[in-house]
Amino acid sequence: MSALYTTPIAKNRFSSARFPEALKGLMEERHLSYRQLAYKTKLSAGYLNHLTKGTRPVPADPVMAVIAEALCVEADFFVEYRLRQVADVLDNAPELADKLYGILLRSLPVPEDIGDALAHPHNGNGGNGHSQTAVVGF
Repeated sequence: MSALYTTPIAKNRFSSARFPEALKGLMEERHLSYRQLAYKTKLSAGYLNHLTKGTRPVPADPVMAVIAEALCVEADFFVEYRLRQVADVLDNAPELADKLYGILLRSLPVPEDIGDALAHPHNGNGGNGHSQTAVVGF
């Protein structure tokens, strides 16, 4: 595989575009046709075409991971993947969901614990057994 596909620019990036646009953009950036990506992912070229046009739903996380790997990005490049990860964390932490709801939708001040987590995104779980917020990148 050529250096074009393994450059550091490809890793640790995040797209703000929705999945169809992000996928199409990566394919164009990598100069990959549907058939070439199909070969790399073992998915059909027709299915990939539907994904870029938005006529099929965003695939499940494992399929997104296969596509991401073939395009030399992390799965969390795709905003939908990141949203699912956040939703999973919030699903298991109702207190956090309530706090974030207040901050985001009611313009409440940021509580100290969330402020600390935002200030120190990789500080581990603090021994409380709840590592979910560190996974999200708070």
